[in-house]
Amino acid sequence: MAKQAFKIVSAFFLILLFEKCAQVGPLTGGKPDSTPPKLIEALPANGSVNFTSDQIVLKFNEHIKLSDLPNQLIISPKLSVEPDIETDGKKVIISFKKQALLPNTTYRFYFGKAVIDMTEGNSLENFEYVFSTGNVIDSLRIKGIVLNAFNNKAEKDIIIGLYNKSEDVDSLPYKKTPNYITRSSESGTFAFGNLPQGIYKVYALADKNKNYIYDGEIERLAFLDSALELSTDTNVSLKLFKEEANKVFVKKIYSPYYGFSQIILNKKSVVSLKALNKADDAHIYETNVGKEKDTVSFYYKNLSDTLDLVLKNISFKRNDTVKIQLPKIKGGKKKISATLNTYLGTLPLNTPLQLVFLNWMDTSNTDITKIKLNSKTDSLIGEEKIKYKWININTLQISNKLKQGSQYSLKVDTIAFFDVSGNKNDSLMLAFQTENENELGKLSLKLLFNKKQGYLVQLINEQEQIIREQFVSFSLSGSNATTIDFTNVTPGTYQIKIVFDVNENKKWDTGNLNSKIQPEHVFIYPKSIKVLSDWEIEEEILIKE
Repeated sequence: MAKQAFKIVSAFFLILLFEKCAQVGPLTGGKPDSTPPKLIEALPANGSVNFTSDQIVLKFNEHIKLSDLPNQLIISPKLSVEPDIETDGKKVIISFKKQALLPNTTYRFYFGKAVIDMTEGNSLENFEYVFSTGNVIDSLRIKGIVLNAFNNKAEKDIIIGLYNKSEDVDSLPYKKTPNYITRSSESGTFAFGNLPQGIYKVYALADKNKNYIYDGEIERLAFLDSALELSTDTNVSLKLFKEEANKVFVKKIYSPYYGFSQIILNKKSVVSLKALNKADDAHIYETNVGKEKDTVSFYYKNLSDTLDLVLKNISFKRNDTVKIQLPKIKGGKKKISATLNTYLGTLPLNTPLQLVFLNWMDTSNTDITKIKLNSKTDSLIGEEKIKYKWININTLQISNKLKQGSQYSLKVDTIAFFDVSGNKNDSLMLAFQTENENELGKLSLKLLFNKKQGYLVQLINEQEQIIREQFVSFSLSGSNATTIDFTNVTPGTYQIKIVFDVNENKKWDTGNLNSKIQPEHVFIYPKSIKVLSDWEIEEEILIKE
């Protein structure tokens, strides 16, 4: 009995011990699956020849689904009838009519990233299935890259199309989808595989509406100058551009407040304005008269309700009538304000100080005694009388001499200015500094070209803005070398962009498909150039292109 009792007590304590030692925690499923699906069988087999089936079954090692198939799947050459594609568990089933297949043709089904697993969404990238209705699999390849013609940057998700040369019509991209299609990668590269020997026309298209058709200047495109005779693997380069619109039209009318409006055109033109319905005391003032622009800005006074304008396009020799609904004049007086012509608080070297208003100003009613210009380093300037002149209806230029590298403040008291509607200014305190020549740098470029023509040499900042530019050309008897100096350059990192300005119009020109004109070539110097304060940088550039 004693032994039996001892066993019972021992068992009891063992149970208590195991209960205390047991760890309670959440169940985990282990590491998440990061492996994409794997093709384990294809019926008929991938790479089949003498293909006669009306169905393809692709079996994978796990349950799968198809994601973004319309944008990912590319079938080359294009089928006359789209196949039905569906998933069933671990299978992808492709069904099509036999008459959709051409004889003696290699077909390639490129799925991109469309095949993904059901659980984790891992994609089987660049998966493709290839078969031939003839007795050989075509194996020729075309590789290439698509670049932006304006800045040489790689273009992704661009459709590249091949047309059979037998359809030798210049309007093909407008009317018909390509025979073979592929898409550019993140790096702008693309590849066609399994192509037969032949002659092709090559186009690239930024296909906005995904119809594989070129819809004119609303889309960008690229093309090879001549047909491509494919007998061996080939590399090509395509420059994507947007054609200039054939017609000029008004895209938008913008009237943010009474007294100012803008007419936005679809392309740059030289235009002039004429009002049809204005009263004798009404006036219109257009900015940048006679200059090529795509935004026509103008001020007006003594107008109400609507304004009918004749927009005379001098560049394209046509007139348009534009009706503008004017904003209502709100009751009560409005305060007017102004800004300085500084950049990030700094007045550029050799630039006169200007006070720029948003309103049409009453330039005959200026109380200059209410304006004070003060300097932290020059106590005398605050005692000077302000020297000024109105250079147009909304810009006051201050002509007092300013010291380089100095801090200034411009104080404007109330009722110093009035606009033509009688509105007056609030008090203003505007701070700025002047640029110092010693804080600026110089860049000297020694350029050697391999061809005598016009070139536009541009200095580009990190925001891809043109800071400076110079045009150069060469006589037939002269040297192909030249030196360009960019002086008083703000310290920073820059690049050199050179436009091959063949027509010497001192600007970059885009291409035209119907005229078979390529966009003007652009060379970007691969090395970034750092300009330092009070320092001259010399750089030699050899243009071999």
